[in-house]
Amino acid sequence: MPITWNSSLETGHRQIDLQHQELIELINEAEAGLVAGRDPEVLQDVMPRLLAYALFHFATEDGLMTHSGVNTAHATAHQQAHKEFADRVNAMKSSIDAGETGLLAPLVSYLQNWLVEHIMKTDRQLASALAKKRRN
Repeated sequence: MPITWNSSLETGHRQIDLQHQELIELINEAEAGLVAGRDPEVLQDVMPRLLAYALFHFATEDGLMTHSGVNTAHATAHQQAHKEFADRVNAMKSSIDAGETGLLAPLVSYLQNWLVEHIMKTDRQLASALAKKRRN
C-alpha cells in the first residue's frame, strides 16, 4: 500500500520534510511498478534512483547535524541508523542482482516501513534538536 504524505509525517524542518516527500514518491513508484509486474523496470530504473536519493538525504541530515552541533549521542545513533539501512538495502539489492527471486517485494516493504518509522522517531528528534539549536 502506498505511503500517503500527511501532516503526521512532518518533522517541522522544511528541507527534511521536502526530501522525505521525494523519498516517499520514489518508494511509491517502486511499489506501483512491483504491483504492475514491472520488476525489471523497478530494479533497473526506480531502485537506483531511490537508493541514490536516500544517500543524498542521509548526507543532508548528517550535514545538518554536524553544522548545528546536535548532541553527539543523537548524531551517532542517527548515523548508525543510516548505515544499517544502507547495509541492509545494499545486501538485499546484491542478492536480487545475483538472481535471487522473490526479494523485491520484501525490499519495497522494508523501505516503506523503515522510512515511516525513521521519520516518526529519529527524524522528528533531529528536527526538534535543530529547532532548539536555532532558538539558542
